[in-house]
Amino acid sequence: MQLEQERLHVASAVQCYVKEHGVSDEEAIQVLLGRISDAWKDMTEVMCCHKPTPFPTPLLSPVINFARSISVIYLKADAFTYPQLLKERIAALFVHPVPL
Repeated sequence: MQLEQERLHVASAVQCYVKEHGVSDEEAIQVLLGRISDAWKDMTEVMCCHKPTPFPTPLLSPVINFARSISVIYLKADAFTYPQLLKERIAALFVHPVPL
């Protein structure tokens, strides 16, 4: 988040939430993480056929897979800005997978 503030070209979701609701950065982060968690629960329900949806699975699958890839890129750190992190994650997933 600190790097985003230094660039000054785009407001982050945290900055927008803080400005709109007048809360601390930490509180905004917790609220946004809760929303992300809720969104994952909703997507999981839809993909596991626990919740009916008017959209066909072939239409939803690419959207869900895109969300999954974004989750890997931004998990705990910004791997888009620091590609070495992404390289390590890809290697962990595909080069050195956990044996089943």
